[in-house]
Amino acid sequence: MNARRTYATLAVVFLALLGKEVPFSRPCSAQEKPAKLAELNNYGDFLNAEGVWRADNLNEKTENAFPSVTRLECYKHGGKDLVGSDSYCMQANAEIVFGHPHIGVTYYPVIAWDKDRVIAADSPTAAFPICIWSQLTINLRDHSIMATDTRKLGKGHEGLGNSCEAYPLAQTYHLVDSAEEFARRDSQAPAKEK
Repeated sequence: MNARRTYATLAVVFLALLGKEVPFSRPCSAQEKPAKLAELNNYGDFLNAEGVWRADNLNEKTENAFPSVTRLECYKHGGKDLVGSDSYCMQANAEIVFGHPHIGVTYYPVIAWDKDRVIAADSPTAAFPICIWSQLTINLRDHSIMATDTRKLGKGHEGLGNSCEAYPLAQTYHLVDSAEEFARRDSQAPAKEK
């Protein structure tokens, strides 16, 4: 083990002992390993993945309130009438909310699609959603999928009773393997109940 890696490991353990948040790509404790990324299937003009969004700075505020799964599909052609650009991505989320199933579907125009990445985003200036705008970045080289939610600022984006202020200015997530993520959450459930 080289010196740089040893110092990085010691720094992570030190921060974990202090109760500080540790970035997504490093373990939060000596026993916890980085999350397994969701499998990305790339067929050239079409790609898809299924998984669970996990916040990069995982804590009680960023943990999803309801267990959910996400299916992401991106198409190089066919979205002109749907989103105003030929290329688009569709994100479908399924979750149980207060004992009832809920499905949400969001369509994003693709801003860039090349051999290295696909970037899709909704509008930072549109009226809806009120509080945040989202960008999806699909790295075709390392097969990672990241979402960035950024709080909208300015008139019309305060939310009812300034509720938008509860959102962080920016939050990043990675699409991770569902089975592994649900196992992690289940293993932590008793600790949260105490």
